[in-house]
Amino acid sequence: MSERIGNLIREYRNKVLKGKCIDLVPLSEKDMENVVELRNKEKNRYFLNQTYTLTVEGQLRWYQTYLERDNDIYWSIYSKAGQFVGTVRIYDIDEEKDLCTQGSFIIDDEFAEEAPYAIEAELLSLDFVFDVLHIGNVINEDRADNKVMNNLTRKLGFVFQNDTVVNGVDYKYYLLNPEGYQRNRQKFLDVVLYWCER
Repeated sequence: MSERIGNLIREYRNKVLKGKCIDLVPLSEKDMENVVELRNKEKNRYFLNQTYTLTVEGQLRWYQTYLERDNDIYWSIYSKAGQFVGTVRIYDIDEEKDLCTQGSFIIDDEFAEEAPYAIEAELLSLDFVFDVLHIGNVINEDRADNKVMNNLTRKLGFVFQNDTVVNGVDYKYYLLNPEGYQRNRQKFLDVVLYWCER
């Protein structure tokens, strides 16, 4: 693992990424109940291909191993009103391969209609990859039947690479580079800004 990446991950596990309608708050023990409740919802389990029920105790054990990794950063997504609304993660960060993966991306259905939370979470996490980590390629694997996420992924500039199977489930494998992202970033930022100013 790159010392530079490891240092950045450790630094940013103590920094909040502030947006217009959300903040990406580094995952902490206080979020375990929220994460478990969110990931155990039937729809989220389906789209995450999660075959078992999470427990707070199990999530706390996972969190301790997560803190030992230098190639993984996980955020809780909070509205500006302080409400936990979801999660997003950048992991398998590999400076040598110039590659990382975006995942664990969930916006709670209870709050999804309130604001463009999903769009801004994508923007903040991808800005982090390209502008802070300076990693040149982001992998995204969307379940093939998740039409909403496949649509958002393509509109953000991710390019379909191939169909793949993960634990017996069909997924679409996408790749995004900074040029593809920059071509589409402004129109998504405009949506966030329009929502905030109305």
